[in-house]
Amino acid sequence: MTYVTIEADIANGQIVPKAGSQLPDRGRALVTLLPESPRRPDWAAVEALLGVLHRPGLDSSAWQRQVRSEWERE
Repeated sequence: MTYVTIEADIANGQIVPKAGSQLPDRGRALVTLLPESPRRPDWAAVEALLGVLHRPGLDSSAWQRQVRSEWERE
């Protein structure tokens, strides 16, 4: 089965494809409603979360080996 994504507007409760898009005569669809204006990410919150994850001096490869070795013991 091939999935096709098209851009469309909703006008008076009817789906209206954008120019160049065409709906088939029959079919099934999943509809995702998008906000009227794009939402912007809260970069301060994103950077704060990344800061919490940042561990200076961490050797990530050694940490992963340690965690995996603990899994093998179980």
